[in-house]
Amino acid sequence: MADKQITNRWLAEQMGVTDMTVSRWKTNKIQPSMAQFVEIARLLHVDIKDLLEVEFDADKNITSNIDTMAKDLANEMTNVNIQSKNLQGEASITREHVDNNAAVRKMLTERGIIPENLPPAEDVKKVERRLASEQKKMLKNKK
Repeated sequence: MADKQITNRWLAEQMGVTDMTVSRWKTNKIQPSMAQFVEIARLLHVDIKDLLEVEFDADKNITSNIDTMAKDLANEMTNVNIQSKNLQGEASITREHVDNNAAVRKMLTERGIIPENLPPAEDVKKVERRLASEQKKMLKNKK
């Protein structure tokens, strides 16, 4: 696949999503689900670890979107089990979702990842609003 030009359109067609969705993935405006990450890795013939974004801060502490990915994994597990177990009704689906969240949390803690100890990730929209507000204040102060 190295000699094949990968386009947003090709990946979108393979994934069953729009070109815009792929573009938003590439610019980190939205994140694919864990199941989508797995499929993208398969299509691109790369290790999924290469797709999962991990950044290092000045203190070399790992910051990542693992919390969001864990929630997505639990949600995907619930979606699969709703169909495979033919779950119906709020109570059974809620129980399944709670069980899946507990299973994902157990896996994380067994691997030494404690969600409460992860650095908080700031909401992108919140940052954008704050920056826009600060820019307006700066322009106002220049006048």
